[in-house]
Amino acid sequence: MNKMKKLMAMLLSCLLVLSLAFPFGPIEVEAANKQISDIAKSNSKYKAAKWAVDKDYMQLYGGNKFQSGTLVMEWQMLQFLAKLDSNYHFNTNNKDMLYEYYKDLNIPLYGADNPAKRNANISRGHFARLYAAVNGLDLSEVQAVQYLYMNEITTGTSGKRTFEDYKPTRNINRGDMAVFMYRINQQGKMAIEGLSSAPTGKDNNKITLPTNFVESKDGTVAIPTKPGKNPDDKTTRPDIYKAVKDIKVAKEELTANGLDSSLVTINLRDSYGNDISYDESLAFKVTSVAGAKVSETNASTSGQSTVVYTDGPQLNVYVTAPALTKSVVDTIRFEMVNPTEKYHTYKNQVIEVAMRYVPKAELRITYEVFDPEQTEWNGGTVDPGVRPLPALPQGVVETTTVPFTTNGIITISNYDEDMKVMTGSKWESYTTSDGKLTQGQVTSKDIQYGNADLKLEGQIISVWLFEQILDYMIEGPKDESSWGGLGSAKVMYTVNNEGRATYDLQGVMSEEDTVPFNSMLHAVIIYLTGKFLPIADQITLAHEESVEVIKAMYDRLGQIDKNLLRKDYADLIGKLEGAVSKIAVLQAGKELQQRPEGMDRYTKVIVNLVAPSGVIITDYKGTVEVTFNGKTRVVSFDTNTKDYNNNTGSRGSAVVYFDDILYGNSQVKARLIDLDPRYDKIFQGLKNTTVTQSVFSNPRFENNLCAIESEVMFVVDHSGSMKVRDAKNYTADKVKQTVKQIGAKPSHVYRFSNRSNHEATDTAAIVSSIDSLLSYKNENRSTNIVAALKTAVNNFTTNQYTNKAIVLVTDGYSNSNGLDEVIRMAKEKGIAIHTVSVGSYTTVNEKLLKDISSETKGTYQNISTIENLHGSLQSIITTILCKMPTMNNSCLVGDTIFNRTDVRIEERVTILADVNTGCENVKAVRVVFISPSGDVRYDLPERGSSRFMHRPQLYEFPEFDLYVEVEFQALDESGNVIATKIHNM
Repeated sequence: MNKMKKLMAMLLSCLLVLSLAFPFGPIEVEAANKQISDIAKSNSKYKAAKWAVDKDYMQLYGGNKFQSGTLVMEWQMLQFLAKLDSNYHFNTNNKDMLYEYYKDLNIPLYGADNPAKRNANISRGHFARLYAAVNGLDLSEVQAVQYLYMNEITTGTSGKRTFEDYKPTRNINRGDMAVFMYRINQQGKMAIEGLSSAPTGKDNNKITLPTNFVESKDGTVAIPTKPGKNPDDKTTRPDIYKAVKDIKVAKEELTANGLDSSLVTINLRDSYGNDISYDESLAFKVTSVAGAKVSETNASTSGQSTVVYTDGPQLNVYVTAPALTKSVVDTIRFEMVNPTEKYHTYKNQVIEVAMRYVPKAELRITYEVFDPEQTEWNGGTVDPGVRPLPALPQGVVETTTVPFTTNGIITISNYDEDMKVMTGSKWESYTTSDGKLTQGQVTSKDIQYGNADLKLEGQIISVWLFEQILDYMIEGPKDESSWGGLGSAKVMYTVNNEGRATYDLQGVMSEEDTVPFNSMLHAVIIYLTGKFLPIADQITLAHEESVEVIKAMYDRLGQIDKNLLRKDYADLIGKLEGAVSKIAVLQAGKELQQRPEGMDRYTKVIVNLVAPSGVIITDYKGTVEVTFNGKTRVVSFDTNTKDYNNNTGSRGSAVVYFDDILYGNSQVKARLIDLDPRYDKIFQGLKNTTVTQSVFSNPRFENNLCAIESEVMFVVDHSGSMKVRDAKNYTADKVKQTVKQIGAKPSHVYRFSNRSNHEATDTAAIVSSIDSLLSYKNENRSTNIVAALKTAVNNFTTNQYTNKAIVLVTDGYSNSNGLDEVIRMAKEKGIAIHTVSVGSYTTVNEKLLKDISSETKGTYQNISTIENLHGSLQSIITTILCKMPTMNNSCLVGDTIFNRTDVRIEERVTILADVNTGCENVKAVRVVFISPSGDVRYDLPERGSSRFMHRPQLYEFPEFDLYVEVEFQALDESGNVIATKIHNM
């Protein structure tokens, strides 16, 4: 340590009190006469207490009493350690010096930064962490207790040698301290080195916890969890797990293919056991020990560590397994970022969740749906894959490789549009091969830009636009009518959060290009459209991405800004709109060309054989049987798969087209027929196995029954919990369709979490055509429905002759503070609020949403899954345009009428059906047990809250094991069957 001057100054200030210090060495003559009057020699603590007194490490009270039960303060514990520490050469009675010295060694001490806590009692658990740090190990409490056992500093309170048996939450007393210090002294001379950085538990992986080390709440030993199964994490780190309500893992074992994912949900409290408000959002850093990808939505990412935010008390994370060739047990770690006092137990603590990744052979099914009447909806699950990360730039000077440092300018002198690499140089400091530190220009001829983030003045642009600007700056304009041709271009080099290189073009736009605008975004839109975008006649599909990025910039503008650009630059905005229209025509032509002859609509099924580790087999010589909508086809593995960069790729897919579309949810099945003997061993587990995949096709809206001049505002929940229920953001596409179907003038769209964000206000045609409408943003994840509605109500026009309505789509997690005021405002303005709750009626705040809709003469709908949103919106469309409530189409389909069906066989048979509370047309439920030997029927009595249940005796069912299916029937008031749902036994 280089702190000698500071410590010597403090030492001099203490010379006056040295005479008061306890002796550092033994005083055998005096100590020998000290007898302890309150501890019997047969007591297990006597030997340690006598040693501490004899060495003058501890003093006796009046009457030679040791007082074993007296609690120890933190500074006294630190003083004792200092007396044992051969590296400490200063006054052990000076508290300030003690804390100054050991704070510099990063020893975990509460009193280091808060002097008031120096006199606080110290727990046995905290002592364990302190002892570990003394020995250079940064451990959390559980691991630190095991470290004490490993070094025989403790044997526990009953010899069980478990975490609980150590009594970590109990405060340490003088008897404990004497025993611990005696055993530490028995280990030999102690010289404290401390930690290299602040304690966070980073050495936990160095300590292996024995099986059953952490007991269950009742003191019994937990049954060992099988590898890959999620343990009861509440018992692994008590300091933090006292604040954890529960941890739920959708799938604890994933296929190690780089695609399979699972949702992890953690429900939290604050450090005082209080519930966390839904309008609060907390940041957590999430990491995977095994390198799995984590994200807030079920989409692929390139990163292995990210910061996610809670929606009130709920933390949701999707974990995507890496592609592996061997099974791995992973630990997902959650650590709160900068916890406040309210969350003090989260500080330097980690919540851990166990998952297992197992490589398996797969028969993978993906699909595409083409519906000519819904060309704006891209249906299917075909994923082009993760966008590859480009190599970060580096140059070579003689034999020394020099990585380019970020946040600096690279001068580009050339580029290769075929290889997608640039030649550029950057001023760097580096060490030569002979160890000399030097500076100079470092050149690289291999700066990859094809998959980098490319920008102009901070705005994302396409690869084609980036290349056009490079050519313009290096070679000069084609007509030589403006500046350019400087022989080089400059880019600002940075790296984003996922590790992707970003190149932002600098100094491209002249004052002539920027001065007329108050906004750089306006300037970039006009500059790119005017300088580089071809006219509509020259637009090809090669310009598709370029047209899309410029349109996306334009779509982000507010209505006033759009009107301004349309007025001042009508020709260029018209040029952009013409390019957009031309791309749409070209895309339709491309789809028509690729479409099988005679099919105006189709469901395309793609089957791949995937080896363990996620590698697609490209040369499999065999066939697969594919069944969809009652039709079966046998096809070979001989066509192309998709690739991220060029949408082509390698051989290896079996593709079949069905000239059918089944709207809503359906299934496709696949089974290997002719096998390739070369792959017998790899795919042995798939023989005679049928694989099933769900297929979802977006339902179409019915023709409008009525028409009325309306102003409609869509308010869509983008909180963290809602993103879990709608991971693929189906709501965004469905809202666009609904906006178009209603045709309100104007149409408004807002998204909200803990506050509202305006998305668009314009005619229905313009709003529904915005590609980026309601796209997920990286923003606060908490929820405040009332605040969002207040913003919406305040932003309607004053036109008294239009029918005004709000459509609220949410999962209903929110507080209700201020609701009465919002309802009053809506009623005064004649605004009907239609609410749609997403999720089981048992989890959403139905009372809040029903109060909102009923008080404002709107409607309330509940859907169990986001795929059922269509029926609710169809009902709302008709209600708004016809000004009368209509039946939700979801209440005509068994899968959406019944939230839950169940048949349980115990001493009696329990038959249960939970009906969607929004389906008021359902008045009764009948159950039919279907068997070859005869059916058995029961009418289920209603038990309240839309639950129907009956518990008949088991003997009423002849040959119960013959019943394969149970049909649940929803009945109307007249006893007619509305819809049915099959429940498999």
